[in-house]
Amino acid sequence: MTPQEHAAFVRLLKQCPDGPRIELGVFRGATLGLIAKHPGITIGVDSFAGMAAPGKRDTKDGWTPYPLGRLSAPMRDAQRAAPKARLLKGFVPDILPAITESGFAFAHLDMDQYGPTLAALQWVWGRMAPGGVICCDDWFADRDWLAAGAINDFAAGIGRIPETAGRKAWWIA
Repeated sequence: MTPQEHAAFVRLLKQCPDGPRIELGVFRGATLGLIAKHPGITIGVDSFAGMAAPGKRDTKDGWTPYPLGRLSAPMRDAQRAAPKARLLKGFVPDILPAITESGFAFAHLDMDQYGPTLAALQWVWGRMAPGGVICCDDWFADRDWLAAGAINDFAAGIGRIPETAGRKAWWIA
């Protein structure tokens, strides 16, 4: 995270209302550790097995920076980084139906790929508390693939352009 992105992330965490928080795409748990500093419930979701097989919106000219299995990390890394968080192991689109919490104060999405990012945005959008923050990583205004493509397609679908700082994009519910 650049200093500009980190400052925006911390500011968004501070301004969100009380309530449960969730991170979808935990990796080693660094940002989950920041999110879990509040006194309420924090949930982290990750496969811990790395990337799923890339879909057609995850490649450009036959290439992807996120092949199957890239960015795998042991779950224990996230447990150490965010000991207060409840971790759920599984690929995000598969595990979302099992999450019963709603009224999220903060949601951070960092899954890099198009399909999981779009599925998570669609799932979390109707589960936010008023004033809650949905923050996404890996945003680029002109990209139509990977997570940025999903963020841009989602924004067009809801008719709301996100606020941005560097590669972070967010909406206030």
